[in-house]
Amino acid sequence: MSSNIVSNPKSGLSKITIFTLSIIFIGSMITTTVNAQAALLVLIFGDKIATEKFHTSIDAGLNFSGMNGLDPSKMRHGLYFGLGTYLKINDKWAFTPEFKPLSQRGVRQTEPIVAYAGMEEPVYGILMNYIDVPLLVQYKLTRMLFVSAGPQISFLTSAKQDANGTVAFSGKEIEVIENRKEDFNPLYISIPLEIGFSLPEVIPGQGIDLKIRYNIGLNEVIKNEAYGSSTLNTWQVMLSFPFIKKTN
Repeated sequence: MSSNIVSNPKSGLSKITIFTLSIIFIGSMITTTVNAQAALLVLIFGDKIATEKFHTSIDAGLNFSGMNGLDPSKMRHGLYFGLGTYLKINDKWAFTPEFKPLSQRGVRQTEPIVAYAGMEEPVYGILMNYIDVPLLVQYKLTRMLFVSAGPQISFLTSAKQDANGTVAFSGKEIEVIENRKEDFNPLYISIPLEIGFSLPEVIPGQGIDLKIRYNIGLNEVIKNEAYGSSTLNTWQVMLSFPFIKKTN
């Protein structure tokens, strides 16, 4: 059964402020713990888990998503965070599977799944979170430039409709958030296309990969046919912090 949450959107920090602080906090946490995490992996698994041929990474960035077929609608941004793995095949090719438990998608200013009576001038949106499992193959064009592609399986963990408006007669501004996971398909398949840049020694003794990715959706995302038909349209921008044990 879905549930409603009603709150005053003006109380406390604004959404933009909270979002900005979250990005700053995640970035600072990553940059201060990369070397410690690499040392821990080496301690647990040995040197073979953090070499240039095989290593893991922490990836963090933003999703910019929309839903083709919903009109009107505007793109929505959300957080993207998880782990990556690099398995070198040869000097040009590598297998790079990932696990991303935080991958927020959705739309803003779209038609409602359920309209709320008693709310004046409501603005509706959809916010979904997926667990993404990309299985990518990477090809190095140059020492610093690479491209990647492959299938991605995404598992829906939550889907909510949010609405902002005012209460009729009283004029009080409210936000209503309702769980609508049952209206969306639990599994989503896509093909990420990626271009990346390896930035050496951005952190002393540690490189960073900048990745820009576009996901081509392959199946229907909406389960509730009465609401409409759509595929996800998602751009992703992320930083990847590899755990590589440096040898002298």
